[in-house]
Amino acid sequence: MNQKILDEANKLIKKDFLNETNLKGVSLYRATQHVAKGPITYDFCLIVVLQGKKIGHIPDKVFEYNSENYLVVPTTIPFECETFASEEEPFIGMAIEIDINLMQSIITTIDAESAKKCKTVHCGVFQDKITEDIEDNIYRLLKVLQSPMESKILGEPILKELYYRVATGENAGFLHKMFLKRKKEARIAKSLKTIHDNFNKQLDIPSLAKTEDMSVSSFHTHFKKITSYSPLQYIKKIRLNKAKDLIELENFQVNSTAYAVGYESISQFSRDFKSYYGYPPKEAKPL
Repeated sequence: MNQKILDEANKLIKKDFLNETNLKGVSLYRATQHVAKGPITYDFCLIVVLQGKKIGHIPDKVFEYNSENYLVVPTTIPFECETFASEEEPFIGMAIEIDINLMQSIITTIDAESAKKCKTVHCGVFQDKITEDIEDNIYRLLKVLQSPMESKILGEPILKELYYRVATGENAGFLHKMFLKRKKEARIAKSLKTIHDNFNKQLDIPSLAKTEDMSVSSFHTHFKKITSYSPLQYIKKIRLNKAKDLIELENFQVNSTAYAVGYESISQFSRDFKSYYGYPPKEAKPL
């Protein structure tokens, strides 16, 4: 990533960690020290690293994202992430929430021949190379973000162009399949949304499979291929991520948190939380 992009990003960054911008769904992140590997959940977004690197871990897969590639998360995926940064060379990244309707309109407009050129990475997270076109796109977006008025008027067209670049990337085949209702990827993506909308309820795997007109074995196979987790593992991780947010962001007590995320047993919730985060929920502190 060239220096002029970093210069524009630094004009927008006022503090370490999360910095919102003048455009909804676009944020910048800075870290000035190493952040140890820990749980994180990305939800249908594009991550562009401007400086430094992160290493993400999901079962049986490790991937590095840096200034030479971008990360696309076209489903909601919980994984563990480590950030490499220092005072001398901070980590600087941009997170862009992908508008599903806008992305769908772009993908359905792309001709079939162009879509066929995109390789399919079966996991629900994929990387692609930062091209000169994308660098130029990111630079113009950062320039526009300096002004509330320019963000309002010019932001969406620039994002639409960026979506197009991502949708025609070398590895974007999975993204295309997500929007074709007959494809297994689209059905699993729909099931993931069902889980997120109902994580605090009793979720039955056979019922989830039946809703998507899939056998339990096929549902399980494709679910794990895309998310790297079994359905039950995935549901547990989503609940625990929600639980941590309730404790840290909304000051929930442990007992009420357990019930709020769908646990019937407080002791089981505490064991799962400690196993996932390395400390019991009672030691989680409100931010």
